[in-house]
Amino acid sequence: MSDRKRYTATETGEDYYWQRVRRNLGWLGNTPEEQKERQLKLKNAVIGIAGVGGIGGATADRLVRMGVQNLKLADPDTFEVSNINRQYGASIDTVGRNKAEVVAEAVYRTTRDVNIDVYPEGITEDIVDEFFEGCDYVLDKIEIYEIEARYTLHRAFRRSERCRFMMCTPVFGHRTFFFKWTRDSMTAEEYFGVPDGEEMNEKNAEQLISRFIPEMPDYPDRSVLDDWFVKERECPIFAGTPPLAQGMLASRLGQAITGLDELPGSVPLPVMPGYAMLDTQKWVAKTVEGQWW
Repeated sequence: MSDRKRYTATETGEDYYWQRVRRNLGWLGNTPEEQKERQLKLKNAVIGIAGVGGIGGATADRLVRMGVQNLKLADPDTFEVSNINRQYGASIDTVGRNKAEVVAEAVYRTTRDVNIDVYPEGITEDIVDEFFEGCDYVLDKIEIYEIEARYTLHRAFRRSERCRFMMCTPVFGHRTFFFKWTRDSMTAEEYFGVPDGEEMNEKNAEQLISRFIPEMPDYPDRSVLDDWFVKERECPIFAGTPPLAQGMLASRLGQAITGLDELPGSVPLPVMPGYAMLDTQKWVAKTVEGQWW
């Protein structure tokens, strides 16, 4: 392992752990044995989060509160004042600091019984395989226009023998989309369709947005949104929406880790190029299978 910050659990008492996750157990099984078995799956899972901004950082916090004890956090970005409207860890005191380092500190202080590896250089070819090493699941929360880092992450996923799948939950307006990649699904390169190695110009930004937003909100006007997404290449985010994505992501990942998503009546998530969507303005929740464009 390269020389970087690592937080190691100091609160290791079994009684402490089971006391703090006790409220989980009522939903994990019909017997104490079944409940404990599922909670232990959460405890022992290793989860990588590539990008800990508006959704990734808050999801890291939520997973630790759920009882996950092993995280890997990667992000090369630093907090800006504009991040304060939505991002976990963003405050006037952390402006200018690396996001992965700030989130790791805050999450660790919450319970002090977790192990967190911090990658402040973000996802690069030099470290991506190390980042995936040991990961059971990885969350793709890389900034929307950083297509090179995203492709690097996805290539490493396909090389990984252990990681089961990757998930991404982008938010646009009052909508949260849910993307899931497996080794048998459409690849990120095929899905997004932006040629590897090309600069993020207006043409490529338009292509990227056409895939990130399967269903474009009808308000504000499209010309207004194009000014943001395509011309300025900046993603506007309504501050109330990221918690929807965080909850959706943490809930579905927790179900997958524990096997709750395999119970009778559970609805499986589509894999790419399909998607799930939740819209609080239209009050719509749905899944779409297969190629939609």
